[in-house]
Amino acid sequence: MEQNRKISDAIPDMPASFDKRTEDTLRSVCTQRQKTTLHRAERVPVRISKKAWIAIAVAATLLITTTAVAASAILNRAYTPENYMMQPSEERETIPDVENAIASAKPETADYEIIMLPEFENFETLNEWRQKMGQPAYSEEDWGWIRDIRPEVEEVLLDGNSLVFKIKLNTDHGLSFSEDQSLPQMVDAMSDDVYFTTEDGRVGEMPGVGTGIDPNYVTEDGATLYTECELSFLNEPFPTDGLVRITAEIGIRDMRVDDMGSMGLLAKMRCAFTIDASAGADVREPIVTERALAGTYTLTVMDKDFGLKNMVVSLDGVVLEETVSFRNTGIYVTYKVKSAPESWTEDMRSALLQPSSGSGSFGMTAAYMPDCSKTGANDEPQKPGFPNGLPLGEISWILPIFPSDYEHLRETGYGITLSLCCVDTCNGEKAGDDWTAPDGQWNIRVREQPVISVMLPNP
Repeated sequence: MEQNRKISDAIPDMPASFDKRTEDTLRSVCTQRQKTTLHRAERVPVRISKKAWIAIAVAATLLITTTAVAASAILNRAYTPENYMMQPSEERETIPDVENAIASAKPETADYEIIMLPEFENFETLNEWRQKMGQPAYSEEDWGWIRDIRPEVEEVLLDGNSLVFKIKLNTDHGLSFSEDQSLPQMVDAMSDDVYFTTEDGRVGEMPGVGTGIDPNYVTEDGATLYTECELSFLNEPFPTDGLVRITAEIGIRDMRVDDMGSMGLLAKMRCAFTIDASAGADVREPIVTERALAGTYTLTVMDKDFGLKNMVVSLDGVVLEETVSFRNTGIYVTYKVKSAPESWTEDMRSALLQPSSGSGSFGMTAAYMPDCSKTGANDEPQKPGFPNGLPLGEISWILPIFPSDYEHLRETGYGITLSLCCVDTCNGEKAGDDWTAPDGQWNIRVREQPVISVMLPNP
C-alpha cells in the first residue's frame, strides 16, 4: 500500500465536461416520478436474517419496493460482489479482478462431518413432530443417502464488507433439493451458524447469515448452497491478514415437515475450510476527505415510531466524511455525517443517509460518472450498487471500477453525484414540504433533488 499520500494529490480538478454532463442528466432525472409498488418476492438463492426481515417489514408497511432477499437485492440490482456470486460461474460475465479475488480465497480442501437425526438429543421430539405433520417416522431406508453427501467448496469471495461462499453438495439425490412437489422427497439446506477461527485461536460468530439453495441451479448430481455473512456486525472483528478457519453448521431439512424452521431437521453437517484473510484487503490505502453540503432541501424523515413526514431543512453546516476504498471487488465510496448544526436531530441525520434505490424509495441516492472525459449522449451517470452489512449512520456504494481500470481512470477522472429523494405524492395526493403521512397504507411517489457533484480521488 502507498503511504503518506496527500488528498490533494489524489483528487483531480473538476473538468467542465463533468459539470455540464451531470447538470444535463440531473435536470432530466428530476422530471421523472416513479410509482412505488409492492412486488411478490423473487426466488433467489438466499434467505435473510431477522435484522433484514425487520427492514423488509418496515419497507412493506411503506409500500416501498421490496423482495424477500438479502439487503443488496432489496435496494439495488446493480453490480455487487454478492450479486456476482449468485450467478453460476459458467454463466456470468466474468470480471477478471473479481475472479482473481475468488481464486485467491479458494481453499484447497474442506473437512466435514454429518450427524443424522437419530443422533440428536431431541430425536424423539422431532420424530414425533414429523408424524404430527403427516409425514412418516424417520427411517434409515428413506434418508440414509444424506450420510453420503460430499460437500465441496466451489467459490469464496471476501471483500471487506461480507464473506460469501458456495458449497456444492454432491449427491445422487440432487433433485430432492429442487422443491419439485411431485418428487417423493423435498429437502433444503441452510447454513444455520457460521464461525471463524484465527491462527491465534480467536473465535468469532458471524451473524446476519443469508443462505439457501437456489432450485434453479440444482442438478441430478447435487445442489449448491449459497451463504453470505455480513462482517460489520461481528462482536469479534474479522481479520485482514493471516489464515482463517471458516466453519459452517449446515442444517438439512425435510420441507414437507417444516420449510423454514428447525422442526424438519434431518441432519446437521459441519463443513470447515481455511482461507487467506488478505484476499479481502484493500489494494490501496483508503482516502478520506470531507464534503461540505449547502442549500435548502425537502427531507423525508422517519421517527422511532415509523411515522413519516416531509420537512424543509438547510444543509448549510452539514459536513460529510467521505472514505474511498480501493478493492479487487470495486471502489467503495462511504459517507457518514462528520458534523451538523446543533438543531439537527438524530432522526434528521438518519434520514439524510437513508439508502434509496432512486426508484421510489426516499433517502439518499447516487449516480457515478465512470469517465469524466466523455460528454456524449450515451455517457449518462450510472447507478452503483449497495454493499451489505453497513453500520448504522453510514451509507455506501460500490462502483464497478477495478484495479485493471486504474491506469485509464487516472487519465479520465471519475465522479459521483448525491441526491435526496423525498415523498412527492402519497395515495395520489400531493405531499407538501410540511406533509405528514396519514394513517393506513401509503402508496408514494418520490422526487429527486441533486445535492452535490464531486470528482472522486484517483487510486
